[in-house]
Amino acid sequence: MKTTNEFKKKSQTTTIRGIIVSHTHWDRAWYLPFQSFRHRLVRMIDELITVLENDANFRAFTLDGQTILLEDYLEIRPDQKPRLQQLIQSGRILIGPWYTMPDLFLVSGEAVIRNLQEGRNWCQEFGNYMAVGYLPDPFGHFAQMPQILQGFEIDSYLFMRGLDAETKDSHGAIFNWQAPDGSTVLAIYEREGYFPAGALGHNSVFGRFEGDTASLDLAQQQVEQVLDTMLPLQAEETVLLSNGFDHMPVQKEIPRILTQLNERLEGIELTQGTIPEFVKTIKSENQPHQIYQGDLIGNADQPILASVYSTRMYLKQQNHIAQRLLSSYAEPISAWLDALGWGNDARPFLHHAWRLLLKNHPHDDICGCSVDGVHEDGESRFRQIEQIGEAVLAEQLETLLQQGFVAPQQTGNDTSDVFVWNPHPWEATYTVETTIYFPNPDGEWGEPLPPLALAGCDGQGNAIAVNVVNTEAPRARSRYLETTWGRRYDIQFTVTVPPLGYQLVHVYQRLEQAVISDQANQSLPEKTTDRELVLENERYRVAVADNCLTLTEKTTDTTLSEFLQLEYQLDAGDTYSFSPVPEFEPNLAALETATVHPHKSDTLQLTYSLTVPKGYSAKTGGFGEDTLTFTVDITLTPHASVGIEINYENTVENTRIRALLPIGFSTNQSLADGHFRLVSRKKPSLRTPESHPQRYQTYPGELDYPTHHQGDFVLFPGDNYQVWVANRGLPEYEVLGDQVAITLLRAVGYLSVGKGRIRPCQAGPSVPTPGAQCQREMNAELTYGIAPLDQQTVIRYAREFAHPAWAREMPYLPYIQGRGELSRYGSLCAIDNTTIILSALKPAAEPGRLVLRLYNETEQEQEATVNFGVGVSSYCETNLLEHWNQETENAISNNRISVQFHSHEIKTLLLQSTN
Repeated sequence: MKTTNEFKKKSQTTTIRGIIVSHTHWDRAWYLPFQSFRHRLVRMIDELITVLENDANFRAFTLDGQTILLEDYLEIRPDQKPRLQQLIQSGRILIGPWYTMPDLFLVSGEAVIRNLQEGRNWCQEFGNYMAVGYLPDPFGHFAQMPQILQGFEIDSYLFMRGLDAETKDSHGAIFNWQAPDGSTVLAIYEREGYFPAGALGHNSVFGRFEGDTASLDLAQQQVEQVLDTMLPLQAEETVLLSNGFDHMPVQKEIPRILTQLNERLEGIELTQGTIPEFVKTIKSENQPHQIYQGDLIGNADQPILASVYSTRMYLKQQNHIAQRLLSSYAEPISAWLDALGWGNDARPFLHHAWRLLLKNHPHDDICGCSVDGVHEDGESRFRQIEQIGEAVLAEQLETLLQQGFVAPQQTGNDTSDVFVWNPHPWEATYTVETTIYFPNPDGEWGEPLPPLALAGCDGQGNAIAVNVVNTEAPRARSRYLETTWGRRYDIQFTVTVPPLGYQLVHVYQRLEQAVISDQANQSLPEKTTDRELVLENERYRVAVADNCLTLTEKTTDTTLSEFLQLEYQLDAGDTYSFSPVPEFEPNLAALETATVHPHKSDTLQLTYSLTVPKGYSAKTGGFGEDTLTFTVDITLTPHASVGIEINYENTVENTRIRALLPIGFSTNQSLADGHFRLVSRKKPSLRTPESHPQRYQTYPGELDYPTHHQGDFVLFPGDNYQVWVANRGLPEYEVLGDQVAITLLRAVGYLSVGKGRIRPCQAGPSVPTPGAQCQREMNAELTYGIAPLDQQTVIRYAREFAHPAWAREMPYLPYIQGRGELSRYGSLCAIDNTTIILSALKPAAEPGRLVLRLYNETEQEQEATVNFGVGVSSYCETNLLEHWNQETENAISNNRISVQFHSHEIKTLLLQSTN
């Protein structure tokens, strides 16, 4: 018997304990669509139940740490729930703690919390819970994860991807991972992945094994080899040997193989066990561990695949909209009405919408690295989430209408009310675009009203200028049990809204100019060609001259020429990794035309074009030719920034398109919006395959990515001013010296290809993914700011853009004629400290209670006063399980509380309303 050096050395002085954890890692959808994999899942669990019921020696099986597999199985086999439940309660099948296995960077921090909450709910239903932070496969792990885990009473974390080589060498595979607030979990790095003993005794960890017999000699060799690589990375004598792989069935012969191996091996005892047993044993050995702080985004032994930030960008944008709809609009408004005792319990609808959203968050889904059918299913779920959210909000507006608002202070003959909601706990000003209808006086068959000039007032009676962007008649407004024929107006106005509150804007006929032209724009000059192409306010001047867009910031007298550039570059990569083509340099689009927007006098409309290859082939290089045309709308926003909206149809393949914006000074540092914190990032020293052949040619062979992740914004502090770029669902950026590049599109044609410039190894099957070429209408929304403002003001403006006001015309209820006592403006929750960020305000599980989740994004301790616009009698501080904690219960006086925050602390409060 031949043993490897490390195993032999350690086994001479101690008995190593190898815990074999039988499991499967089950991507619900990946290189096959969901229903194809679900068919196999059902067969796998059917077999698992039979094995566990008939073989008492088969100790336990871990069902991948995501409880959605139970839901997927029971939809097909509901009759099997009692058998499944008995095995779970007895500890033979381990489930939890997650609902789905998400990508952690491409979903919001609040979505990660909801994922663990839903996983906990399923575990409670089945009577057992694996309280271990088991998340092996996502492409990186954010720094605040230990604090979130501790909020669920979880103190350990198992992961595969993300450790960098330097930390591995200094900390080993077991260390204490500490969040910025000081919360710590025991982190266990699976250097050999979640499959060091996968398919034990077979030639490959992956494949079909029907008809093949496991070889005991091979199994012994595999165990010895993996111990040789794992033992040097830990002081502990207990080793986790995971027995499973992607979509693998139960390996029924494991008890027999372990018995036979124990008879042959010396210095090691192999037992079949569970992840919690392994963690408990590691803790009992009580070895000292070093502390690690920060994100886990290294690629020492497994590729981190960071280009998924830009794959199928449309998914990231749809996810941004869906998350915002639920957590910024539907939940707070539902919480407000719930606290007032006005019924319309939205909890089951919101819960269902969140479950749909979480089904789009697995790493192979939201990352865009699956076959096309998977992402078509995802888009369908995003549409359903939008429908649910909008239906909930429409019903809540109907409830408010039935309660009755006071009369507006100004009005006219033909009127409509627009409800505008501010999702931030501070007062904010927004430019709102929405649609209203004025009914035909004589119904469907009558003549519509002529185009009317419109005016408006806010809830306090302040006059508001209303710009009619477009109007059409006759048009039908069809909503639930209502069809109204009339004239539709697309309108635009600017309004200031109270903190986490609303304004009811009254829109009416402007009497001094009753009728406008069919062009339906009240302020646009008749000859736009004679107008100077300039936008200007007290802070900025934007001008177009000589085919050049120039921005001037007035306070610092800073002028930036070529303010916006659009960059095209060939991409020979795949859905996981960008791969530049060295022989094709990036090209910049040319500014072709510039005019005033045909319907918006406060907007410049630019056209850029670029003739590029139609696509790229590894065999023939670039081929064909096509012209891309970009329509760019430039505005000056209420958020101290320049608004940029880019629209285009992508007709080419294998490409990356980015917006290049000036920083104004050279830097390699950036400060990005992260998960419950701000993240300081530095551009890495880039390596090439030629300069680092050994690193490139040895698995994983992944070089550093020059791009980074951002949430809602990235900013650059300078000596005289700060520069920031905010976005709506564009999570990838790169620092280019004195410019920042925001990725708008990355188009590729295969799930995985080898021999890329950054990653030569395969990351999955080489399956065609024509949908990943993103040949569709594309849109991108950004704002750019440069100003001598303090950092918190900049961040506030960036968040206002990323999560703007929600505005809708009030419903039509024909028999609700009277007025009521409800104010036409109000605030649900105001916080006097803008460093304290709102993560959630939602109805609690118990009627009459609210959940308020806040976090301190700074390194300093903070204090905040929270004022509520509804009656609240008491509150308690609780953890992320959101249970009432009598030990921290406090009475509330005057609907106001003062809250203390440690550095980077996430705090959850439960509030009892007075209704």
